[in-house]
Amino acid sequence: MKHVTYEEWQKYVGDGLAEEVRQQYEEHLYSCDDCMEIYLAAIEAGGTSFPEFSDEARFTEDIMNEVEQYKERDDSRAGKKQRFYQNAAFHYSVAAAMTIVLMYTGIFQQLIGFAEEFERSSRPSFTNELMNKTTDLINNVENQTREEGNG
Repeated sequence: MKHVTYEEWQKYVGDGLAEEVRQQYEEHLYSCDDCMEIYLAAIEAGGTSFPEFSDEARFTEDIMNEVEQYKERDDSRAGKKQRFYQNAAFHYSVAAAMTIVLMYTGIFQQLIGFAEEFERSSRPSFTNELMNKTTDLINNVENQTREEGNG
């Protein structure tokens, strides 16, 4: 793709191009440093132009009215009580009660017993077996060299 002109980059910044052309320009920016500089210059020039308001006082008044409406909504929500099950204390109480019930019924003890039984029944790991065989081999070699030295 050939280089894009400054005027075209201004159209791009002002959102005055078709979507396909915008995609092509974006892809071109990845590979062309010259166009990137032109694009940044177009952004700087276009960034200083803000929209003009025909009636600034009315715009401000509209914004302030919307802010007041949001405040009224928040105030109306603040007056409502939370349901008991939405309270954090309720959640902690339920968790504590469940813990006590599970402890009383022995579920936790059964889980601990199951874990211990699993550890006892499981085979030693491959690494442990390898270390044990290596240690036995070294001990056998040492014993043989001692017997040869004594004999």
